[in-house]
Amino acid sequence: MTGLIIVIVLLVIIFYYYNRIVTMREAVISSETEISVQLDRRGKVFDSLLATVKKYLSHESEVFTTITKLRTQTQSTNSQEAKAAEDELSKIVSSGAINVAVENYPELKSDSVMANLQEEIVSTENKLSFAKRGYNRTLEQYRAFIASIPAVFIVKIFPSLVINKEYWRLDETTIKSEEARRINFD
Repeated sequence: MTGLIIVIVLLVIIFYYYNRIVTMREAVISSETEISVQLDRRGKVFDSLLATVKKYLSHESEVFTTITKLRTQTQSTNSQEAKAAEDELSKIVSSGAINVAVENYPELKSDSVMANLQEEIVSTENKLSFAKRGYNRTLEQYRAFIASIPAVFIVKIFPSLVINKEYWRLDETTIKSEEARRINFD
């Protein structure tokens, strides 16, 4: 009877640790996948945001060029040309395309678009950094657990429970490349 109790206790311990190791192994794999998800998101979000910002900057450049041209025409000695330019300026202002301050300088939106881009870049990079730290922490817990007693014996019995993953880190070449990387609006 005592032998049966010992066998049952050992089986319970083996099942418990086996299941715990499986759960931790899957958590490592899942947290590694989160890094891929965030990298994919970063690529898509940055491409989309940069395209939007470029459109705003191009539009606002066109607006400034048009306004400058029309202002010059309003000061023309030809009264018909001056009147046409004033009418065109009035249309632009009344359409809501720009807001004109007291100094008659247009208030354009690229500054807020650029601020939103900067905020999204920081947010995205924070999410990616968080995913990388989460992966490393999960891998650290998994490695520590399978090295502890009695889990170390369980992984010897079931070697398929061991996964060979490395901590998230960059090699020296990539580190130098990433340090030099900048967002370019060209």
